[in-house]
Amino acid sequence: MKEYLDASMELEKLRKEHGIEVEEKGISRLISRFFERRENKKKVLVNRKKYLTVMLLLGWCGGHRFMAKQYVLGVIYLLLFWSGFPLAMTIIDLLIAIPIQPDEDGNILV
Repeated sequence: MKEYLDASMELEKLRKEHGIEVEEKGISRLISRFFERRENKKKVLVNRKKYLTVMLLLGWCGGHRFMAKQYVLGVIYLLLFWSGFPLAMTIIDLLIAIPIQPDEDGNILV
């Protein structure tokens, strides 16, 4: 796998060097866009105690997602709250948020 990744990075480097652009299509383009958006996503500063409280009380309906300005995910949580999926995802979000160390003002980046 390491050899494949090294060769892939070398190929990409050579393409950039020579000005060759490869047009992605279909699923490959969707996957690339997803990871580009994920890398470029701006993190939001929220108060840790308030965020955890909102997550515990309103996580099942996406309240913490609205607080973190992740409106699309908040709406998805609202639409699917009856299924239990948002509750499971909130537990995962809680496990991610608890160990994050707050700054001197008690804020964390989410």
